[in-house]
Amino acid sequence: MTRAARVSFLAVFVAAAAATTSSRLPAIERRRDSVTNERKKIGAQQLVASTLGTRARSFSFVDAKLALLSMVRCNPGLVLIAASVYLHHKRSRAAKRREMDDIRSQVTSGQDFHIAIVTTAALPWLTGTAVNPLLRAAYLAKAGRRVTLMVPWLHPMEQQKIFPGGMSFETPSAQEAYMLEWLRTRGGLSAPFRLVWYPGRYDAERGSILPLGDITRFFGDDESDICVLEEPEHLTWYHSGPSWRHRFKLVVGVVHTNYVYYARTLAKGGGPLLAATMQAINHHMCQAYCDKVIKLSETLQPLPRACVCNVHGVRADFLEIGSAPPRRFKKGAYFIGKALWAKGHRLLIDYLHEARARGDEVGRVHVDLYGKGEDLADIRAEAAAKQLDLSFLPPTDHAGETIRDYKVFVNPSESEVLSTTTAEALAMGKFVVLQRHPSNDFFLQFANALPYDTPSEFLLQLKYALVAMPTPLTADERRVLSWEGATERFLAELSDASRSPKLPSLGDETTRWVHTGIQQGGALSDGLRHLSGAGPVSKQSWMAQYPDAPVTDIVALSVEKTPPPGEAPTPAQRWQFFKEWAALQQQQLAAAARSAAGRKAAGPEGTEHSVGSPAA
Repeated sequence: MTRAARVSFLAVFVAAAAATTSSRLPAIERRRDSVTNERKKIGAQQLVASTLGTRARSFSFVDAKLALLSMVRCNPGLVLIAASVYLHHKRSRAAKRREMDDIRSQVTSGQDFHIAIVTTAALPWLTGTAVNPLLRAAYLAKAGRRVTLMVPWLHPMEQQKIFPGGMSFETPSAQEAYMLEWLRTRGGLSAPFRLVWYPGRYDAERGSILPLGDITRFFGDDESDICVLEEPEHLTWYHSGPSWRHRFKLVVGVVHTNYVYYARTLAKGGGPLLAATMQAINHHMCQAYCDKVIKLSETLQPLPRACVCNVHGVRADFLEIGSAPPRRFKKGAYFIGKALWAKGHRLLIDYLHEARARGDEVGRVHVDLYGKGEDLADIRAEAAAKQLDLSFLPPTDHAGETIRDYKVFVNPSESEVLSTTTAEALAMGKFVVLQRHPSNDFFLQFANALPYDTPSEFLLQLKYALVAMPTPLTADERRVLSWEGATERFLAELSDASRSPKLPSLGDETTRWVHTGIQQGGALSDGLRHLSGAGPVSKQSWMAQYPDAPVTDIVALSVEKTPPPGEAPTPAQRWQFFKEWAALQQQQLAAAARSAAGRKAAGPEGTEHSVGSPAA
């Protein structure tokens, strides 16, 4: 993130704070000029405190009443604005209370309720926010819940940048078929749920997908009970629609990523200032838009109305490997993950080098490292310079035959929120050598988890794991690791959130009003988003001209107006783009006509979309 981006992030929230306090300053000054000399000695701090409604020992109730009357006389318009805001807030809270009462009745009495899940990635991008929400939707539907999963649609040009092998899809239906086939073959699932798309753009600077405009409009009117925001801070950084907390009766955020850590360790422009700014922004976004926040581990920053619970599981194929008859392991230690210093490669090299330097035989242990990444060349060079026996291999399937022969998974990472590969290794019945760290607290309950605190303990645990045999998983351990167990924990958190509602405070609403004002300011908001580093989603004011445009058209027009870096289209490419767009429009109209004809022929009863049996 550039320096301008960091400064503008701070500027936005400083402006927000100023907007909420500047209206009080004239009244405070006039009050100070009108009181007696004895009152002037009280000091500005006590006067501000009394004016804002907090307790000050020097002020009695009569003093506060005089201060209020003085403000009314000096600036009645300000009082009318404050009263209007307060009444609007009270009405909003009353409406939210009715919604919370409804959802509490639905959840606690076992009535039917709908769960809408929104995430920031989609297969075939094999990232946690693509895989875990898809599996969560499938297992919730399998448990009998009505579920809708909303995922981002990218332009094929941007798909090729992040999908493996340069893969791309011309239509959402083609990508949907791929996702459902993966779910059927890899997850072994076929459960009914609805899959919808929202327009998104890939931001190369952040390495993530950002939503375009108001994505709440892609949900139906009957999909308004519970909303699950996977990465709520990420989804709401540039949200320009209605409040999620008023669009749905209950909004639960599941925080996946330690953005504060990445902001602190970012190679270009990272540091304490960016980390503090990111922490403040994420806190405000969750405060404004979430009724409850679920953190996967304590390694994440403090957030309002938050609890810690691992609501993720591992796929059934990993547990099947772990449940098979004991096998003879042919290989020793391995690690699988991106080749980044932040993923623990630095610590692994340091630990093994320390053992080698003091003549410990464990320093000569061979470890296979699977994965690629920006730091691969540097990691390989340092391992060679320190004469460590490390092999660097391309990414592979963690459940594949190659990995099944290993006995020990080594994971010294400190940057994870909750390591999926650690859970998978435990599910396969392997030893896992891992640091005693908040991100690993969930795994310490398993017999095959070997925690350490110091480099010496790491070497001892690794030495033990290489000569001992892992303990077979118990039935309880398999249940805890499974997606069935994760779904039970997740539904328990939803039930808890519905029974103990936290109504929006005036601070919550003020944060949302300021954020909405920043995002809905037309061309001015485009400029603010650009300064804040929004990249491809900076320009959004044009979207007001296309309120009912389908997702594919919005994305295509966005790419036309804001091409990816270094890929501005030539006039010939623009003409080709419009020809392809017109052809796609004709295909969609023809498909819609066929669909309408099919529904008419099928009669009044609609057909249900089933995962594992995609429609043509």
